[in-house]
Amino acid sequence: MAHLIGHEPDPHHRGVLAPRCRARRRPARQSGGGLVTAVSLGFTDSARDALPDLLRADERASLAAVADLLIPHTDQMPSGSEADVQGEFIDRVLSVRPDLLDAVRTGLAQVEEPLPADFAELDARGLSGLRALAEAVTAAYFLNPDVAKLVGYRKRSAIPIRFDEDLDDLVASVTGRGPIYRPTPGLGPSHANS
Repeated sequence: MAHLIGHEPDPHHRGVLAPRCRARRRPARQSGGGLVTAVSLGFTDSARDALPDLLRADERASLAAVADLLIPHTDQMPSGSEADVQGEFIDRVLSVRPDLLDAVRTGLAQVEEPLPADFAELDARGLSGLRALAEAVTAAYFLNPDVAKLVGYRKRSAIPIRFDEDLDDLVASVTGRGPIYRPTPGLGPSHANS
């Protein structure tokens, strides 16, 4: 009622907590962005062998050259092509993120010879497919187990949940007494124990 009379500027404003509450109501970002992580792509050997060839040989060669511009060799880390970004790892990324395939192909088609000397020159060309190329290349780079080891990433592993033997003793009094609740009004006693 106060917002109708003018004492409250916003009908949802209810004191100091209102701005924080509104901030939580913002819609989640749409998918399509963000890096594919090695955690999400834990392929087994049989699954790796079943990956389709998504890129042609000439596209893979271009991808290797672009990968070296995006991730050059350093004393501590291999370059993109040395990490086999253009091989198995790009296939793994594109099999999980097929929405990147067309954008990667577009980006590769936009990269014209002669290749620039570094990433800054490539970025200056304003290629529309560069973002997808960069996302796919970096994701493929960090899927390489040697690279993951060099950056200190340890693969997540499943930790089995073990129930203690005394758990039954702990809940015995609760399970022994049976369900304790009030039946839902209008459903009657026949639905009380379902």
